[in-house]
Amino acid sequence: MSQKLLRFVCAWVVLCAFGCARQQVEEPAKSVEITIYSGDTPVAGVPVKIIDGPSATGAIVPLASREDFANGIPESRYGDFFKALKPVDKTDAITTDHDGNVVIHKLRAQQFIVALDRQHLWVANANEVRDKKLQLGSDHTGGAHALDVFVSQPALLRALTDAAWDLLRKGQLDQARSIARCVRSDALLKEINWEEGAALLGEAEHAIQQKDYDAARTLTTRADALLPNQPRTKKLLQRIVVEYGGELRTFQGHDGVVTSVAYSPDGKFVLSGGEDRTLRLWDAANGRNVRTFTGHHAGVTSVAFSPDGNTALSGSGDSTLRLWDVASGRELHATENLGWKIACVAFSPDGQFVASAADDNKVRLWQLPNVQPVRTLAGHGWRVTSVAFSPDGNFSLSGSEDDSVKMWDIAKGEEVCSFRNGLSVVTCVAFSPDGRFGLSGGKDKRVRLWNLDNGREMEQFSGHTKPVRSVTFSRDGRFAVSASEDNTVKVWDLNTTKEIRTFTGHTSVVTGIAVSPDGRNLASASADGTVKVWQLPRQVWPHVEEARK
Repeated sequence: MSQKLLRFVCAWVVLCAFGCARQQVEEPAKSVEITIYSGDTPVAGVPVKIIDGPSATGAIVPLASREDFANGIPESRYGDFFKALKPVDKTDAITTDHDGNVVIHKLRAQQFIVALDRQHLWVANANEVRDKKLQLGSDHTGGAHALDVFVSQPALLRALTDAAWDLLRKGQLDQARSIARCVRSDALLKEINWEEGAALLGEAEHAIQQKDYDAARTLTTRADALLPNQPRTKKLLQRIVVEYGGELRTFQGHDGVVTSVAYSPDGKFVLSGGEDRTLRLWDAANGRNVRTFTGHHAGVTSVAFSPDGNTALSGSGDSTLRLWDVASGRELHATENLGWKIACVAFSPDGQFVASAADDNKVRLWQLPNVQPVRTLAGHGWRVTSVAFSPDGNFSLSGSEDDSVKMWDIAKGEEVCSFRNGLSVVTCVAFSPDGRFGLSGGKDKRVRLWNLDNGREMEQFSGHTKPVRSVTFSRDGRFAVSASEDNTVKVWDLNTTKEIRTFTGHTSVVTGIAVSPDGRNLASASADGTVKVWQLPRQVWPHVEEARK
């Protein structure tokens, strides 16, 4: 038993002794005429019971331990409560006559008068009798009034509190809490919260040992709600985030859907584009909106950082590509209206070229710094939704609504191979860090892993309940990450093909994702108007050797 709990019990022992001493002096019984009123009208045929403290306690405890009596006895429980009351003379209830009167021949000061009809519950303390008469009217009705009368009596309050302690000792915490709310005991509620919070944290620690992080997070969050700002709780939550990952911060500023997101090469900034026609630069560490880029005349569909982090590229529904100076927010170059909406943009690894995917069914290559067209990659039969460069810059992947993924030789402008996506629209593609594998996501809710050397589909990852909108690899290529219209981000182990983590927190479609340069965090863009930064599970972090490269 905790020291606080011990002190509280001692205090109640003292109160018990004091209450017993007071009850040794008891007033004599007396005859009383009681009249029951509804408004100004006497009510005939109302059952009346004379009860004592133990009777009230015996009726309240079973009901209050199952239902919330914090605001009084619920009207729906009036009948159950009245039925459970045992009259002191062990007789049935006495009924008021046609004038609403009933005579009680032996009423003592420590007793209570309780009456019930179909709509009203009347309760009074016998001490309210004046000149051997007592009128029960509107001031004596209602479940809140009834409970106030009972808990105002030290002996009854003590009995109810003892019942709560007994439930607490038995581990019946919900029932104990209900009684504590009934008697309005903040001290008792605090002790119950301590007991339950400590038990929950113990279960959470065990769940972490078993690597059941979802259960551990649920248990720790419940404990935190009971006992806010406790060091032990904070330590456990931090441990869960480190080992299992979790949301770190949310960036808010876009007016409407956020469509795309990218990390700067040094990991200090996050860039996002939205349907509000703007690009926004965020401080990745604190979520501060550093800079806003304006100039597009329609929603921004895709954003990318140059390899040196000095410039940014955007594509838009206004049929233009725009190149921006990151430090100043100034627009450096913009294409003329191309006549087709840009779906996706990407920088080549050497920063000399950019690629765009568009509604005209083509991938186009552009040379920097003036964004001049170099060549067109034609072969898709429908809208191209996504494009990515290989790590060595020699190849690109593209996905299309024609249900294909194509790999292209950049220098020759020729198609190297094509993969069929199971008759489903391809929404996104990505290269693995070593360039040997490709990822694609589609409207069929699946993520597919491709062997780019032989063109074979290696694995399918199923778990999303709506179309996949964005895919990427972890920094060392051991894991895949996918974002979906089901509002979630999922992390997949490529060796076991198992889903190891689902991030929930967005309230609408997750439109884009990007892994931080150090491989420990993930940024996500959503139609809920926010960008979120998540810490990836520790097992997803790059191996030490890879991180040093």
